Amino acid sequence: MLNTPPPHPRRVIEAEAATRRGYSHVYNEDASLVDIERGLFVVADGMGGHRDGHVASNAIIADLQQAPIPPQDFETRIDQAMQAIDKTNADLHAQSLAYPEGGISGSTVVALIVGGDYACCLWVGDSRLYLLRGQRLYLISEDHAAENGALTRAVGSSAKVDIERRLIEIADGDLFLLCSDGLLKGMNEDDLIAILSANQDHAADRLLAKSVAGGSVDDITLVLVWVDRHD
Repeated sequence: MLNTPPPHPRRVIEAEAATRRGYSHVYNEDASLVDIERGLFVVADGMGGHRDGHVASNAIIADLQQAPIPPQDFETRIDQAMQAIDKTNADLHAQSLAYPEGGISGSTVVALIVGGDYACCLWVGDSRLYLLRGQRLYLISEDHAAENGALTRAVGSSAKVDIERRLIEIADGDLFLLCSDGLLKGMNEDDLIAILSANQDHAADRLLAKSVAGGSVDDITLVLVWVDRHD
C-alpha cells in the first residue's frame, strides 16, 4: 500500500479530450471523464460485440462522478475511485446474471488520479495510460489481454474485479495520455511522441485525426493531461 505523501500545494493541471465513433458501431462504446477539480481523468471502453458496451462504459463514468468530493488525502481519493469501479462491476455482473441471454455487459477502464507530487494509475483491461516526460514515452499500464487480443480482465465480466494500480512520482511538465485501444490501431508509439512533443494546439484532435488517417475503424477516445508546477 502507498504511504500517503504529506500535503502539497495543488498542481496546475490542463486537460483536453477527443472521441470518435468507429464505423462498425451503432454507438460510441467509449466514455471519458475530465475532472480537473478532483484531479481525476478516466477512459472506459465498452466491450465490443457484447450487450450494451456503451452502457457499461458510461456506468463506470457515472459511478466515478457520483463519488463524494474527497478530502486531500491521496490514499482516500484512490480508495474512493476503486470503490466506485467495484460498484460498477457488481452492478454490471448482476445484470448479466439476471439476463444471461444477453451475454456479458462489460468495459475496460483506465483512470489517472493526480495528487501533489504523485499520480496513481488504476486500470482494468487494455485501455492505456502513457507518460511523456521530456522526449521519452513510457507505458504506465499493462494490457490485461491475451496474445490474440482477447481481454483477460474487464469490469463486469466476473463477480469480483481485480483493479491494478501503479504509483508515479510527478515531474514538472509531465504529459499523460489516457486512451482506448482504438487509438493505437491507426498509429504507433513513435507517432504519439512526434505529435505530443510538437507542443501544438489541439493535440488531442491531432492524435485522433492521425489515427483515423492511419486506418483505425474502431471507437477512439483519448484524454491528455498536462501537469505543471505547483501553485
